[in-house]
Amino acid sequence: MGEQFHNLVSIITKSFKIDYEAIEELRVILEKQNEREFKYDEAEQIGRSLVTILETLANGRMITTQKDKDDGC
Repeated sequence: MGEQFHNLVSIITKSFKIDYEAIEELRVILEKQNEREFKYDEAEQIGRSLVTILETLANGRMITTQKDKDDGC
């Protein structure tokens, strides 16, 4: 399953386009979550960083999560 996930992430990240609309949506989300104004450039930098993190984590690795007893998940 890890290899299948890696292949899926590879396909997604190679075809993922960071366009104006996606950055604008991220900017609005950031403003709502942080209760402050975000400029387009800030949102773009954060968006590109998120894609880089996903690519790095998925590069040949199996991504798993651990459920903490206190987090309610």
